[in-house]
Amino acid sequence: MKMQSQFKKNKNLKKNHINFEIVEYKPEYKIKYKDLNYEWLKKYFEIESSDEKILSNPEKEIIDKNGFIIFALFKGEVIGTCTLLRHDDSNYELSKMCVTETYQRKGAGEMLINEAISKAYHLGIEKIFLCTNRRLSAALNLYRKKGFKIIRCPLEVNSNYKRESICMCFNLNHNSDKEKQQVLIL
Repeated sequence: MKMQSQFKKNKNLKKNHINFEIVEYKPEYKIKYKDLNYEWLKKYFEIESSDEKILSNPEKEIIDKNGFIIFALFKGEVIGTCTLLRHDDSNYELSKMCVTETYQRKGAGEMLINEAISKAYHLGIEKIFLCTNRRLSAALNLYRKKGFKIIRCPLEVNSNYKRESICMCFNLNHNSDKEKQQVLIL
């Protein structure tokens, strides 16, 4: 069975979902990338030195290391972002996932995750890991909805963040009929 057969297009977005544009990193989005992440970090936690390093130097810390930064735009304005950090050719980490408060629960986060999963699939990536905090219940619910499973934190996800309390994984090569993962091809 081809992996492609496990994927289906999403035609059932909720009525309150807005048609956001999903784009990849451009240098002009650098400040918005930092600002969006500072918004949620300051609200729930604190900005750590690892955050500052990545958010101040996204080209050097992410793009130049074969990672990706994805943005959600509404009427040309950046309203959300997420990052795929490369650990090795088979394992990437979903990180720095956020949507500005005004546009939360309107589908932007789901569209960002869909694009990240689709990109990973097309690149032949086997697993997407993420580390998060149980306080972020809306994010946890979204990750579960998209097929991420709670796991013991693997060595390849050696986090430097104090706030992380849970690790999750999305296995792109999972072929079990019992637990088929459905992702969206955009």
